[in-house]
Amino acid sequence: MLHGRRRASARLRDGAVLRETDGVRRRIPVTAIERVDVHGAKDRQLTVVLTGDEPVAYRLRCRSSSAVHEFAQAVRRALPVRDADESRPNGTELVTEKPLERAAPNRVRLLWWGLGGGYVLVLALLPVKGLLVTGATGVVPGVFWAVAPS
Repeated sequence: MLHGRRRASARLRDGAVLRETDGVRRRIPVTAIERVDVHGAKDRQLTVVLTGDEPVAYRLRCRSSSAVHEFAQAVRRALPVRDADESRPNGTELVTEKPLERAAPNRVRLLWWGLGGGYVLVLALLPVKGLLVTGATGVVPGVFWAVAPS
């Protein structure tokens, strides 16, 4: 699996490259791929070029150049061997697109993060309250409240 920018990813599975970006999963069969190129700054960009009269290219930029090279080699090994005079299908017709469903936020996790954030906020404001009310620093009462709130 190759992770790109802005939650984009690509993986090779069941004879196809699955490319997920912008909420869409594109299934690109290896029979629709003409070639795979690695280029860009420090070889961190993968380009999948489709077969056809007007080739279409899908790009994915990654942080790791070694991951890009390994993924490109895996796709190249999966490509079918073709003769120069062999007819090639139009690659854009073989690509399928499917919108991805967004995962619902985990409400329990959000609740715990909210409670924890509120607790930390109260701990941060206790010294200010003690300073304003008693004129003291309020650190000792704040520690007591954090250990055993009443």
